[in-house]
Amino acid sequence: MPKRESSEDEIATLQEQIFILQKESYDKQIGHIFLLEGWSSSGRGELLKALTVRLDPRKFKVYSPFVHKSEDRGYPFLWNFWQYLPRFGESLFYLNTYYGRLIYLLAFEGLDPKEYSHRMLSILNTERILTRDKIRFHKFFLHISEKELSKRIEKSRKEKRDWELSDIDKDQSKHYHKYRKRFEVVLNESNTASSSWEIIPCDDVASAKIYLLKCIIERMEAELKIDSAKELSLLAKGGELLP
Repeated sequence: MPKRESSEDEIATLQEQIFILQKESYDKQIGHIFLLEGWSSSGRGELLKALTVRLDPRKFKVYSPFVHKSEDRGYPFLWNFWQYLPRFGESLFYLNTYYGRLIYLLAFEGLDPKEYSHRMLSILNTERILTRDKIRFHKFFLHISEKELSKRIEKSRKEKRDWELSDIDKDQSKHYHKYRKRFEVVLNESNTASSSWEIIPCDDVASAKIYLLKCIIERMEAELKIDSAKELSLLAKGGELLP
């Protein structure tokens, strides 16, 4: 139990640092978009909770658009995602991302190479434009092993929670290596200097939380030029309290 308590204490400290960085971002009017992409059953919801539980709810929002057939409604590929963008100084967390939409089209709609290239270009251009306009992208791929994915899928079935499993969940478990290759292609083609990916190992959820929080802190500190651990230490010694 001491190890678990130690992990929880470390997570709580990291959450306080992210709260400080959220306030600094708001003061400097820099927006952030966090994309949590990855395997089904990778613990996306639990990681999101760890990220946001300490944040000021007035300064962030979560968006999880349905990734199926948005184009069939007569709108462009990224329409679902253009509707929700953060104001300068605020943050947006995407649970379902346009990269997940692209993977879905490849897996279930037989997207041809020309259409795939067009959609990837739309993504890269959108990220590039927003990056030049005070919005920063933080892209994280939540990775779990084939063994762990099968274990989590089987656990849902044993606990009679099959309703949690979508067609994508089942298909990823059945065709793990095929999906891994698709993910690798998409991540490699969308990994840019201003909008890079970080792979988060998620077989162990507690370790994944710590890794993800530290990655975000490192990125935001570099952007904001602030030492959040030092700021937190000053507050602990009786410095000015944050609102």
